[in-house]
Amino acid sequence: MKKIAMTSALALLQAALFASTGDVTLSGSTWTGKVDGVTKYTGSSMGAAVNACNSAMSSGTINIHNSGNTSTQIGLGSSKIVDGYGCTITGNAGNCIIHCQNSSSVGARNLHCAGSVSFGMYFLTDNGQSFSGVDGKSVGWIFRVDDCKGGLGYNFSCGSFTATPTQYAVETYGISGNSWSTINTSGGQAGCGVLLNYSSSASGGTVQASKCDYGGGYAGFRTANNNRSTTLTYDNATSCGRGFFSVSGSGGATLTRVNASYCSGIGIWLQSTFNTKVAGGTETSNGGGCSSISQDLGGNTVTVTCR
Repeated sequence: MKKIAMTSALALLQAALFASTGDVTLSGSTWTGKVDGVTKYTGSSMGAAVNACNSAMSSGTINIHNSGNTSTQIGLGSSKIVDGYGCTITGNAGNCIIHCQNSSSVGARNLHCAGSVSFGMYFLTDNGQSFSGVDGKSVGWIFRVDDCKGGLGYNFSCGSFTATPTQYAVETYGISGNSWSTINTSGGQAGCGVLLNYSSSASGGTVQASKCDYGGGYAGFRTANNNRSTTLTYDNATSCGRGFFSVSGSGGATLTRVNASYCSGIGIWLQSTFNTKVAGGTETSNGGGCSSISQDLGGNTVTVTCR
């Protein structure tokens, strides 16, 4: 046992010792990508500069020092993160800004997403996906994290951020281990603030959602498609389609407080759901009524004040 522990510690130490540093900078109209001071790319493309650093590193951090547009999707491999230093990356082609699949220990920080792309962060079947200070506007999804490249993904965390306007702040599918602190999102398109599909072991602080699919069937916070084991402290939905919606065989969710104000549909709707509990909150002037439990699979409770 001691030998195994020493071997693991040595592997971690070696990874730390040999981690590289990538730097992506803009001078005039020329992007330069360097790894540990050695130039790997010069040219007109921000995305190509970041990708050149990614290809030249086995692990480490890629620092992006300037805002800019990219028509090239940025790829990220295992044991690498991107630090945007508060810069904005505007995607103007393809379906995402940063993409990663079948990797581990990956993520981004201090980065603003913008542009007409579908996804800001698009991560597929990865393990250990950590984000902080990543937010966005006008992007369809800030985070889409799913299992479509060969099996479940694990351990996604995104801290606190603001997304406005956007279709989804966060959507997961087939991810075990999800966490966030406070998500502020404003929509205006068909979509949810936060949507957990076929995922499990999620823990969130607050979802603060407004104008998410008003007049439609989505919600500020939604669990669907056999989602499991979710806790949320506070869901505050204003002028959404619904405040909280759990559906299609989901179960094991506990929400401490739900406020659903001026939503177009039912404020809280549990449909084909089991062991899902809303322990408190208020619903105000919702077009579809206060709350509903339909096609009850058992163990559901909703305790809120209707106004």
